[in-house]
Amino acid sequence: MRATIGLTALCMLALPIAACAQPVPPTQDPVTFLAAGEDAPLLQGELSVPQRPNADALVPGVVICHPNPLMGGSMYNNVTLAIRDRCLGLGMATLIFNFRGVGRSQGEMTDGAVCADDVLGALAFLRAQPAVDGDRCGLAGYSYGSQMALAAMHRDPTVLACAAISLPTGLEQPVTVEDFAYLDGIERPLLFVTGTDDRYSSVPNILALVDHYHLHARVIPVEGIDHFYGEPDKLALMATQVGQFLAMKLVGEL
Repeated sequence: MRATIGLTALCMLALPIAACAQPVPPTQDPVTFLAAGEDAPLLQGELSVPQRPNADALVPGVVICHPNPLMGGSMYNNVTLAIRDRCLGLGMATLIFNFRGVGRSQGEMTDGAVCADDVLGALAFLRAQPAVDGDRCGLAGYSYGSQMALAAMHRDPTVLACAAISLPTGLEQPVTVEDFAYLDGIERPLLFVTGTDDRYSSVPNILALVDHYHLHARVIPVEGIDHFYGEPDKLALMATQVGQFLAMKLVGEL
């Protein structure tokens, strides 16, 4: 009778250890972490890690910021989830989270600049995860979340890239550039995505900000879409643009 050798035994006897490594399945876990700054509240989030080829493999990470808390924004917003799913599909770990006072996040709900501390706390937590390459992390934010993501990027020079979806600028011309001082000095890659029918975000105003602050940015108008991305095809288009941009900057050439 011809003897057979199981795959595990074959690996042990004949193949290099690296060749026998087993893929690590994707994970999605509820998490809590502290915001940055003094009297930092404990924040609620969800950490997702894509499948990895082996337990030693590291993946880039993206923190995704939700829209205005005072207008019902949370980490389960449709835009936030669409970006999360696209980034995961392109091999990036993601952390969505609730700003202070939202859901089970502690602290007082606000739409103030202090929420940039929440983003910085989320970045620190993501970088500390054993499956994440802390040197390859970026940010994405939608509406108010884009303001907080950019403000956090301004304060953290190690963030490699940021995608800002529907940055609130108003529609009046010219935009008051002094209101966006957090853009000053950002020299890393940025992506701005805004619908052409958006009542709260203006492509011309974003272009004016890019010009004034000499930003290294790409601006993409999404034809016929408003601030809320209610149409599935337009939502998917936005998420694809954001995912591909972040993958190019964090993962490498696609």
